[in-house]
Amino acid sequence: MSFKNVFDSGGDEAGSAKQSTQALNSDTPGAGDVSGAVRDLEGQRDPWLVRQTAHGALDVMGFLGPLFQKFQDVSADQRQVSEDPGSVSSMASSAMNKASESLKVEIRDEDLPRISDTRSFLLITTGLGRSEGLALDLSRKTAYVPDRSGQKLSAVDLATGAQRVVASGLGDIGDVAVDGNGTAYTTDYGGSRLLAVDLSNGSSRLVAAVTAAYGVALDGTGKAYVANWNDGQLVAVDLQSGEKRTIAGGLVHASGVALDRNGKAYVGQSDGTTLYEVNLADGTKRVVTSLQGANTARVELDGAGKAYVTDQSGGRLYEVGLADGAQRVVASGLGHPFGVVLDAGNGQIYVGNQEGQLWRLSQRAAQVLGGIGKVVA
Repeated sequence: MSFKNVFDSGGDEAGSAKQSTQALNSDTPGAGDVSGAVRDLEGQRDPWLVRQTAHGALDVMGFLGPLFQKFQDVSADQRQVSEDPGSVSSMASSAMNKASESLKVEIRDEDLPRISDTRSFLLITTGLGRSEGLALDLSRKTAYVPDRSGQKLSAVDLATGAQRVVASGLGDIGDVAVDGNGTAYTTDYGGSRLLAVDLSNGSSRLVAAVTAAYGVALDGTGKAYVANWNDGQLVAVDLQSGEKRTIAGGLVHASGVALDRNGKAYVGQSDGTTLYEVNLADGTKRVVTSLQGANTARVELDGAGKAYVTDQSGGRLYEVGLADGAQRVVASGLGHPFGVVLDAGNGQIYVGNQEGQLWRLSQRAAQVLGGIGKVVA
């Protein structure tokens, strides 16, 4: 049966019921208007007696007539819809258009997906030799990785992983820092030197002789801070004159160096568990934390009160609170990691290891409970 037949049938039945009600109303004695006197008489009777008139029933019939009329009208409307569904579609479309006019959608840049968000970690490249340091030049989207066994410095394209040697003959190279103006500064542990390397042609020159020079950091004002591993010292070096002075001692097996914007340096131990804080103005120091069963080889600051520390003995990356020393592992399975650099603008952490691998980790993933976990190639 079609919808049309259904609605036709419904309309006919409602119409028939209406006509029957009207006929009953007209043929029943007393139907129609009932005088007030009659109703007063009815009201004086005992309600428990059988009523002698049908006025109550007549009132009901007066109600049923309009009701059946409503049924008939609805049936007619439904029939119209079944024959012309486009009328309903047009009405719905009009309502949607009006709703859309008042609805404004805004998608911010930070809401858009980024490539860095698709994976919590990525192996960018390998074959970089025995690496114990790392530096980034974000303006060139390039990482600089020293190879201690090969005495060379390599540049890695962060987008493609392509690598090339930019300088060689750099001695027992342990760490590297770049100034963003085309010069890298490297430490030569065995040769007790701080070198300046021209990244455009690979030439190098002596900046200063520093005993057992290992870790290095630049302050952006023309000074380098170098860790003397043998004597446990932090040494400040003027990059132009080569003049140097010892800032602090007692930093056993001083390794990685990181600087904040408040005149503090943070120094780790490649063969120890301690992370130190050193006041550059007066050389005073304090222990930030001691990692249980882990080394503090290299240090990187996030600028928000936390440090990322590589543990080369356990293959882990730690996050450490600088104020209270709170610590937790944010990544493991990193081989023998040393170099660590943070690209805060893009939410990425770069880690290099002695296996010659360069890893990129998601800073967002590192913040969640449990961190990234174990990375695998």
